[in-house]
Parts: sequence; structure tokens; C-alpha cells
Amino acid sequence: MTTSGKNVLGWQVSEAELRAWLDTLIEGNASVVAPVQVQHQRLYRALTNSAEATFESGKTEWSPKEFLFPRSEVLFSFSKRGNRIQLSDPPAANQNQVIVGVRSCDATGLKRLDAVFLDQQQDLLYSQRRENTTVVGLACDAPDPECFCTAVGISPVGSEGCDLQLAAIDENTWLLCPITERGRRLAEDTCTAWMPATQADVEVLGQHEHRVAEEIHRQPLADTCSSILEDSFDHPVWKRLAETCLGCSICASVCPSCSCFDMNHEGDAWGGSQYRSWDGCTFGLFTKHASGHNPRSTKGHRFRQRVLHKFAFRKPDEPFRCVGCGRCLDLCPAGLDIHAAVRRVVESAPEGVT
Repeated sequence: MTTSGKNVLGWQVSEAELRAWLDTLIEGNASVVAPVQVQHQRLYRALTNSAEATFESGKTEWSPKEFLFPRSEVLFSFSKRGNRIQLSDPPAANQNQVIVGVRSCDATGLKRLDAVFLDQQQDLLYSQRRENTTVVGLACDAPDPECFCTAVGISPVGSEGCDLQLAAIDENTWLLCPITERGRRLAEDTCTAWMPATQADVEVLGQHEHRVAEEIHRQPLADTCSSILEDSFDHPVWKRLAETCLGCSICASVCPSCSCFDMNHEGDAWGGSQYRSWDGCTFGLFTKHASGHNPRSTKGHRFRQRVLHKFAFRKPDEPFRCVGCGRCLDLCPAGLDIHAAVRRVVESAPEGVT
């Protein structure tokens, strides 16, 4: 049975059909990014063929944010020609890319980046990449031990930030659902050879959500914790919580929603470039002024900033910036736990603070 894809719930796609579709996208000159096993790590990488991709349970070591917000990138270059200074922009980020196998926490993280780079300002390089990017989500079928997406209001099968969504029906069959018109268009050329999904197939998502959510045991964080955290700004608990922090900022690097960056020039008397590179608020130099003054001079101040930025500094109708992926819990060499830290501060708040 065939379908045009215009009025369907989704499609049943076999493993072979899914990989054939990815190969077609690669051959069509799109950059197709997916989880790839690299030695002992699972990382997002641009594919040369679909066989490289893995869609096994669990998250990647790092989020896919670097494909929209690179770890380091040139903002402009300059060169001196006699008495003239010539400025040049970097090449336009206009290649189409498809990011496949994005867990709901990571897809939601991309929406949090949108709020910074598109809604609060219009960042040209980010905007170009976002406009040319299609996100294919992957519903979780099992949580990792550190996962707590449900504690921050995110579903393990949520489609926020996705254009299409994959979910495993069985070992060899996938459900592929269009979420946006962009996603539907991406599937249009191929979906005529796919079996349309039934309502029973689509209900697989609900079954996944219920089962996975039951396996996530961290308690939900209430909206009211934002005001409690801010009202506890000067509480000594922050110093105690940060005592073991090494200031390495691996938490910021692996976080899907961290957006802080530093600016640097590299060059000589004849020219150079200005770069933007990821930064982290737990670094000792993050807020150090040229005068030598540092308004966040202690680990406690910096750890407090990280927690408040994720959970408190927001408008009343805005979601938490933390998406509950748990990477910072899993990879912190000192074992710091941001979810536990929020609960500790809230429980330590003076009576009457709400």
C-alpha cells in the first residue's frame, strides 16, 4: 500500500527502509548527522553512509547542539593591505543538514538555544544553520540511570523541537511520524513506498511514555522552586554544595541548552580572525574583569550561577532551561548532582520563603 504522505498519521518503516532513506539523503548532498559509535563513546557525527548510525537505547555522550552552535567558530576575519583594513565574513552556513536520532531532551535543548539565539537576539550564523536543519527525533524506550527529564516537565517521547519523530515498534520496524510541514516535506519523496501507520502504531508512543516515565525515579521540581532559589541567593548552602566542584565546566560542555561563549582574537600585524568559543560559568575566569575584579570569585558563587541560570532566571511562563538529560550528573568528575542541589537549596530555605 502506498500513500502521498499528506494526510497520514505516520509510516511503518523497516530498518532497511530507514537506512535506505538516510542513504538517499546523504546522496542528495545533505549533511546527515546521527549517533555513531566511536570506540567506547556514542557521539553525533556526520554520516558517510547509513550503516555508521546506531539507534540503540540511551543517549550520546555529548548533545547535538554543536551542529547548530559549534564549539568554536570564526565570526569575521580581518587583513591589512597598506593603510586599509579589510573585513570578511565567514562562509554562509547554508548547507542542508538532517540531525537524526535526537532524544526528546536534546531536541528540547535545541528549542532552549532558539530562545537565546533567535528570540532574544537574531544571531546570523545560528539562524542560518537552524533554517537549514531538520531534526528527526527518537522516542526513548529506556532511560539511563541519570535521566530526569520528567522532573523538569519533559516527556521521554516528546516531540518539541522535532520535525519528524522515530519510535521503535519492534526490533525491525520503526514508526516515523511527521511533526512539522518541514518534516513532512523531507519524507514526501520516499513515503510513497512506505506502509502508512495505523492508530495502534501511533499508540506505541503512549506506551513508551508510560513505561519509560515509570522508570525515572527523580521527583518533579515544582515551578515555585524558582522563586525559592532566588530568595535563597545568600544562603550558606551554596558554599557547601560547591565544595567538591573542580571548575572544569564539563557540565556546560555536554549540556544541550548551555549557550555561554567567549570571544577571542587570533592574528598578527597583517591579519587574523575573531572567534566565538564555548565557555562555562563555573570557570574561574568566566566573569573576571580586566581590572582584576571578579564578581563571582568563589566556587559557591559560580555553582549558584549555574543552578539559578537553569532553574530561576526566567519569566513566569518560561520553562526551566535544564532539560533533564543527566549528562552533567553522569560525567561530573566530582559527582555533583544539579537535581539534588535544587532540592537541597529548596529544603534548606528559611521558613516563609516561597
